Order: sequence, then structure tokens, then C-alpha cells
Amino acid sequence: MPEKGAEAELARFVGRFTMEYVRVYPHPIERVWRAIVEPEEFGVWFIKGRLDPRVGGRFWFGDDGFQGAVTAIEPPRLLRLADDKQDTFQYELTAVDGGTRMSFIHHIPSGGPYDEKPDPSGDGETSWDFGGDLPGGPYSPWRPGFIGGFHDMHDKLADFLDGVPLGSRLPPTAFSAFVKKWATEAPGLNGISEEQKQQRMLVYRALRGRERWFELIRAYRDHIAATIPPAEPTKEA
Repeated sequence: MPEKGAEAELARFVGRFTMEYVRVYPHPIERVWRAIVEPEEFGVWFIKGRLDPRVGGRFWFGDDGFQGAVTAIEPPRLLRLADDKQDTFQYELTAVDGGTRMSFIHHIPSGGPYDEKPDPSGDGETSWDFGGDLPGGPYSPWRPGFIGGFHDMHDKLADFLDGVPLGSRLPPTAFSAFVKKWATEAPGLNGISEEQKQQRMLVYRALRGRERWFELIRAYRDHIAATIPPAEPTKEA
């Protein structure tokens, strides 16, 4: 795992339809709270959006397709959101020695069966490289790509709080080392502008970030299959 100012264990399943991520960030609780609730801050490490921080206030993220309402807020400790599909998302912060413990809980109303989402390859082959499969079975909503995305999001929150470029502390791989060498040491590099060098580094970080997501998909595929609570006997009989 990368050397970060936060603990980065895999999410755990509180129940078949509830998962929790826990991190400890080496920053005061008020600082972490601002990063979570202020649009100019969460727009950097999460996604651009709007949030009216009061009970009943609305939130909109991304292209406004992800929206809902605030159901509980107790600054700087608790924020609970419910989207228009009744999924709930809760941040709970606790001051601890050396920083702030963050618990992020996502709950999906029980249901199913859920559909797997093969990669949109268009070549007639079924592939799960993007993590659209259901390792917990059709009555579990958790896809590796989805859960891996939330994990990566909280890695980026650690980077943001520590004031370093997002994704800049990921451990190197053989592929990423090759791309970084291309970006920083390729023959003829002295002949390109500083702007071009920066663009190459952006390419390097984007490719390494994508590679990291695939690493998380593989890790969560095994993790879901091994740790999710079993389905009710009548569901998958």
C-alpha cells in the first residue's frame, strides 16, 4: 500500500447491504470536516457539486444525476445523506490521538437480484476488467469497480489533506516506472518545453491512477467473495 498519512485498509461489510470504510487522517477534525462538506474542497478530491449543509438541504454531485437530501448533520462530527434512490451515505468523524478517525458508511436498501455489468467491449467477449461483476452473488449489490472507486476516493482525500498532488504517492510498478521514465528522462527531453514536461507527468499520473483502480478491483473481487455475509437461505435457493 502507498505510504500515506492515513490508514487504508479495505472496506468491511457491516451487513450484506452495508459497507464501511475507516481511515485515520493526521489532521484536526475541523480540517477534515471542511474537506468533506465544502464544495470548493470536495470538488478537488471527490467530484464537483453542491451541498446545502442543513437537514433537508439538497446535494447535487457531478452532472446532477447523483442528488438527494441531507438527513442529519452535526458539525464537525456527522453528515448523513440520502440520494433519490434511498441509498444512504454517512460520514462520522472522531478526534483521536494524532488526528481524526473517519468512518464512511454506505447502505443500499435490501433487494435484488442485481444484474452484472460486463465491460462495454463490443467484441462479443464477456470481460470483467472494469469490475462490473457480483462476487457476492445476485443478491449482493457490491461490484468490485464500485467499491474500489470509493477506496480510491478516500486515498485522494488523504492526498488532498496532506497537500500533495492526487495520486502522487502510489507505489511504483514496472509499467508506471517505464512511463515515468518516458515522462522525465526520455531522449530529447531537454528539447521540449516545461509545459510539455508537465503534460507528460499528467499522462503518467493518469495512467498510474487507472492501473491502481484495476489493482483495487482485483483486491475487492476477492475481498467481497471472502467476507460478505451470506444471503438469506430463501433468496438464492
